[in-house]
Amino acid sequence: MQIIAKSSLPTIQINGEVAAHILNASKHEGLSVSAFIVDVAADAGPPRHSHPYEEVFIVVDGTVRLEAGGEKIDATPEDIVVVPADVPHKFTALGPGRARMVNIHAAVEVVTEFVPDDDDHNESYAYNRPGS
Repeated sequence: MQIIAKSSLPTIQINGEVAAHILNASKHEGLSVSAFIVDVAADAGPPRHSHPYEEVFIVVDGTVRLEAGGEKIDATPEDIVVVPADVPHKFTALGPGRARMVNIHAAVEVVTEFVPDDDDHNESYAYNRPGS
């Protein structure tokens, strides 16, 4: 069994606050699946992007508008959403409060390709490593 301190993981910041912790399996011996532990404020979310593997969204609290491959769904804790590999997608917390979810990346190494999106104007997305 491994115990990994969430505070030791790299983070994503949106609008100046931590919005996700990244568990990248390649950085932890014996792991084969990665994950994002997400906690975002209303109206916040990452820019449109894709991964070369499927991503599983497990909403724990709140409501998230997920857009993938031209489809939109408002996902709640009653939903588990799977986005296939290479499908551009993004999400936004709908509010009124925060949205919390665990996004499972079916890969040892997290790979994210950002996709140009005329509707996306969020330039506050930042990746941070502990101690930097």
